[in-house]
Amino acid sequence: MSATSRLLGLDALRAVAAWLVLLSHVAFWTGAGAEGVVGGLAVRGELGVAVFFALSAFLLSTPFVRRALGEDVPWGAGRYLLRRAARILPGYLLALVAVVAVAAWLGGAAAAVLDLPTVLVHLVIGQGWTGRTFQAFTQTWSLTSEVTFYLLLPVVAAACAPVVRHEVPAIAARRVLWLCAAIAIGGLALQTLAALPEGQWGAVLATSAFGHAAWFAVGVAVAVLVCADRAGVVLTERPGLTVLRTSPGTLVALAAVLWLVASTPVAGPRGIDASSATEALAAEVLYGLVAACLLLAGTTRGLSETISTSPLAGTARWLGDISYGVFLWHVLVLQVVFAVLDLRLFAAPFAATLLLVTIVSVGLAHLSWLVLERPVLRRAHRSTAAPERQPAPRA
Repeated sequence: MSATSRLLGLDALRAVAAWLVLLSHVAFWTGAGAEGVVGGLAVRGELGVAVFFALSAFLLSTPFVRRALGEDVPWGAGRYLLRRAARILPGYLLALVAVVAVAAWLGGAAAAVLDLPTVLVHLVIGQGWTGRTFQAFTQTWSLTSEVTFYLLLPVVAAACAPVVRHEVPAIAARRVLWLCAAIAIGGLALQTLAALPEGQWGAVLATSAFGHAAWFAVGVAVAVLVCADRAGVVLTERPGLTVLRTSPGTLVALAAVLWLVASTPVAGPRGIDASSATEALAAEVLYGLVAACLLLAGTTRGLSETISTSPLAGTARWLGDISYGVFLWHVLVLQVVFAVLDLRLFAAPFAATLLLVTIVSVGLAHLSWLVLERPVLRRAHRSTAAPERQPAPRA
């Protein structure tokens, strides 16, 4: 993949992941998540976080995977960090200002943690490590894990480069896949241990990048499959891999089945009760498998090219652009909707609330993208772009 390529299948997947997270919060706040099959599916929309983590790992690890396969891929730490900051911080800081302002306006539970230390922690996106966050910003624990992953990825890639290096690209690719499997197993073990009642730091570790290492490993593994496929590297002669790379419908159907399984008690309680170690492990595995299926579906051969030539291209690109904003704004919108309409927590109409929160969140995300996020991103990419090659002087 070139530096300028854009997979529209992943734009659609970003939008799905953001809406799933929104769905889970609406189901929880309205109380719908405690009842029925639909409620179970809705509240398990939290698996959208696993999709986001796998997506980040896929996109950001691609240069390192291509290097492992023997390609000469430029990469600079300064450019990498600048672009990550430009993608995360503008929309986040704008939403944070709104969250603090609304907390001061509403008071009560909304302002329970409204103090200078909490604001300072949020300014450095450290709330995932402290566990202390605003009622309207609870979803941003995952940004702490994202930022941790951003910082760890180049270090881990550099440390593992000598281990995976091989003159035969197929062997190097298999080594990366084995490394992903080892990291995933370690993350699953940590997630299980974090759920034990004796663990003092269990909640923080469970939501950290280390506790969710399996979800990030999924993204890197898919990057290996995609990069190997595009480079003509044959990883196996078995037909199963070809099926994974050419059957988006089957993969989406499998993801739906896994989502349904995750909606049962096997993945833990639907409310605020703590999960057992077995339930935490089951949820981690099921969410990771859903993310793997959807990411594989979004990167299947020819899918993005098909979308780009269809009437859905513009919509897919727009939904991908605003997905981060939807993720940032939806809980704040939910809080304001409950306050303005005087809705009761755990006893509010689900469908109407879901529709209203979705519409308002999409509107705010669109404004944030147009006014702030897109200009900053364009500036960051323009300032770090490599200079164009100049023609050789004529004799």
